[in-house]
Amino acid sequence: MLPLALVIMTVGAIIIVALLHHLDTSLSLASKSEERAVTYYAADSGFEDAFFWLQQGKGLGNWTWNEEAQQWEREPYPINGRTVAVSVSVVPDTGNQTYKIISTATTDGGASTTIESYVLEQTFDLSPFGDSAITSNGDITIQPGSVIIGDVLYTDSISGEENVTGNVTHVDEIDWWPSTEEYIDYFLSGVDPSDPYPDPSIDANDISTIGPLYRQGDLAIYSSQDGKTLTLNGTIYVTGDMTIGTTNKDFILDLNYQTIFVEGILTIGSKTTIAGSGCLIAIGDIFFQPDIASSEDDFLFTMSIEGCTQLNPGSDYYGSIAGNANVTLQPGVQLEWISPDSVPFELPSSEPEQEILTYDII
Repeated sequence: MLPLALVIMTVGAIIIVALLHHLDTSLSLASKSEERAVTYYAADSGFEDAFFWLQQGKGLGNWTWNEEAQQWEREPYPINGRTVAVSVSVVPDTGNQTYKIISTATTDGGASTTIESYVLEQTFDLSPFGDSAITSNGDITIQPGSVIIGDVLYTDSISGEENVTGNVTHVDEIDWWPSTEEYIDYFLSGVDPSDPYPDPSIDANDISTIGPLYRQGDLAIYSSQDGKTLTLNGTIYVTGDMTIGTTNKDFILDLNYQTIFVEGILTIGSKTTIAGSGCLIAIGDIFFQPDIASSEDDFLFTMSIEGCTQLNPGSDYYGSIAGNANVTLQPGVQLEWISPDSVPFELPSSEPEQEILTYDII
């Protein structure tokens, strides 16, 4: 029995020593893992703070601009026994505004965890188009005899520059020009696609106001009687082509600070008189031939996103146009830029929205 007892005691001693060593190692690893986790959470708090700061339009305190490093920095702060340092910088040459967030949490012993994140800030903003009489992401053709009062900005070529009273500026790229998808997303938010307008035409003699309105397909607006006025009370969104006042009787279309957005071609004929401030925007071509009852007290914005804006109004046009432009003005008629702020009228825009592109622990 004695040899057996000695064997058991020896084996037990070996097992206990190994078990204690294993427990010590496990506790050490658990402690280090917990320390790393706490350091990560501290670094994440810095990222969350920077992201919230961007969401608030960089309007909160505790942040200063470091001219030498070309970045915003927050005063380092302690949390859970760690010191957190955070910086935000603009990523150059990215088109849209992209920010780089670096957040580093450091322990008293010098160990650290860093989070690197890229955040895209998207803003739908048409206000820059209000700075010029004509803004073109392509060519501009100003027909002989036309009079343009205001600045002109273009990327490709211009014909008829001598008819412009204002600065004519060529640029390689208009980097703030929103994408087609951004236009669609923005103006769809102003209508209800689940409740489309059922008819392919609207008679201004039957109704006096329309909008918001969503039409799946083509839409024609006309009047069966002279002198009627149709007033917009919301966004008009048409997925097909749209014609306004190309047939029947003369009528007035009061934009009333609203927008007509067409995914196809927009044609506004001579049976229409445009009144008030507002926007006429199409992805395809725009053929603009109405009379205009607007004055210096109104701002009219007409834009073809991917096609050509052909402007041939029957009276003076106050505001701005955009797109590949073909301007034909009758004798005595002119396109005159006015500031939207003087009306006052605000071109469509949205609050900045931030999207986290990457989030890495380095």
